[in-house]
Amino acid sequence: MYNNSSMNELKEILKIFYINYHDDKTDWYHWVIKDIYLPKGIELTNESRVKRNLQLKEKLHSMWVKSNKKTKGDLIEYYIVKWGGIKGNKKETLDFYKTSTSQQLMNRDIKGISSWSKALVVHDCNKYAIFDARVSCSLNILQILSDNETKILFPILSSRNNLIKKCNSEIKEISRIENWSSLSNRIFYEEYIKLIKSVAKELNTNISTIEMLLFAKAEFLATNLIYSKKEK
Repeated sequence: MYNNSSMNELKEILKIFYINYHDDKTDWYHWVIKDIYLPKGIELTNESRVKRNLQLKEKLHSMWVKSNKKTKGDLIEYYIVKWGGIKGNKKETLDFYKTSTSQQLMNRDIKGISSWSKALVVHDCNKYAIFDARVSCSLNILQILSDNETKILFPILSSRNNLIKKCNSEIKEISRIENWSSLSNRIFYEEYIKLIKSVAKELNTNISTIEMLLFAKAEFLATNLIYSKKEK
């Protein structure tokens, strides 16, 4: 079972990761926002992909707060389907994401977290962050590469990316052999949010930037893991 010292160790790893790889001068986040699909009333400045995505989170949240029920749902559907590219949800599942409270979404367990964590970001991007296969992969790989004493296994999510899938298999095997502590499906998201909030506070940044960096560097970290294994 994990403990506070384990999470503190991971916090220090994340801080080093951020300091080493976050760069205000480089457009390191490659997720493109197509203006043609933006919800009516939301306009973004013509800046870097990093800044445009941060703007989008803030503007979706601001609009969601003051909108009626239908518009709230439309904003969430946009962020999951149009922006996020997740088109496999059944209508009733998507309707649940569109109409649920923050607590109801978090009570849904791990199933659909790549979707419902996006809905939470629309609810409040300063309080919640996306959790998906790449974020999970990065959190787990960082611990392997850092060789910290007590590792915490974050839920391994399915991915369509072949490199991430390969690394997920490696993570499963390594975590089994080393007997990592694990976070239950019921609490891991809250612990993830506490972790990145703590890092954000100490580094004077925001949780969205940390989440985006974990997402953006997932393939880079996965490649490092594969090469590190070949060298042994």
